[in-house]
Amino acid sequence: MILIFDPSPLYLRWYKIEGGNILEGKCKLKPGWFDRIIRSIGRIDEVEAIGYVLYHGGEMIKDPVGIMTSGSIKKLEQCVKYLPEYNDLTFKISRYCIRRFPGVKHLLFCDTAFFVNLPQEVSTYAVPFELRRKGVKRYGGQGLCHQWAWKKVKALGDKHIRNAVSVYLGNYTNMAAIKDGRARETSIGFTNLEGMISSGSCGDIDPTVVFQLYSTGMSFKTINRLLSKESGFAALLGKKSGFSDIINQKGAAKGIALREIYSYNILKYLGGFISSLGGADSLIFIGEEIDHDIPFISQICLRLKFLGLKLKRSRGRDHSELTRKDSLIKVYCLKYDKQEVLVDWAKEGIK
Repeated sequence: MILIFDPSPLYLRWYKIEGGNILEGKCKLKPGWFDRIIRSIGRIDEVEAIGYVLYHGGEMIKDPVGIMTSGSIKKLEQCVKYLPEYNDLTFKISRYCIRRFPGVKHLLFCDTAFFVNLPQEVSTYAVPFELRRKGVKRYGGQGLCHQWAWKKVKALGDKHIRNAVSVYLGNYTNMAAIKDGRARETSIGFTNLEGMISSGSCGDIDPTVVFQLYSTGMSFKTINRLLSKESGFAALLGKKSGFSDIINQKGAAKGIALREIYSYNILKYLGGFISSLGGADSLIFIGEEIDHDIPFISQICLRLKFLGLKLKRSRGRDHSELTRKDSLIKVYCLKYDKQEVLVDWAKEGIK
């Protein structure tokens, strides 16, 4: 049995993995929280490993998955500052469990580790040295997903893939450029507010907008909520919205306009990432409902025909590869299940 903790601002999510089955639950971090989890999962003495998801490891955590030690706890405490609401939960939970269960393997899954060695020209912001020295740089994100996707496509049998752009489609769409298994670019910056527009965040925006809003009397807390929770899809559609609202739009003017804005954002990043790699031999699209997303992905790919990308005329039931054999760029589609991806990483960490 493997137990994995996944922090969120309001709840602590947990996954019990046993015999190929996954049980998911959540709880608030109140007195007696772990005892309530134990009652849900059964016998704690059958737990082989306990894992913890860390969403921002800064420059401290360099492995996507690793065995935790006392040294790891110290590094983890230093990472709290990067994403306090999430990282503080991970730190407190892992410290508690390591003390309570010293004989169990403890694993740390880091979502930024894949990008820790980004080229300097990619990670560096043009800000004064003092800020750069304090860690103001681009860190990327969702590395566990993008690195998993790269390995998955290689496992499909295409050993010739070297340069790939991985595209996660969802409420927090983001991309990674990958060369020979190493991250070379990311659409996520210091946080995931930079990059693609999402369900609630604005994506790339002129920083002076913040100061303009502040001059009108808004507090920084209000501005942060406005740009990270009340912008993006929600702002353009005028209601709380998600990725499925983009895919399902058929006639509404606002919806069609949002779909075009979203598609343009994807194409702009794809173009830049392909150029940064010196050309790409594959595009990897990842989504929780990937079969449902195929028509949208095909529309994106049709606008890349000038790169020698050729779609299959008939795909049948196999959506894993959308392109013909003579296509200069291969297009792969992978179904993303967060729990299953964490299980794959846990197995690697336990080896």
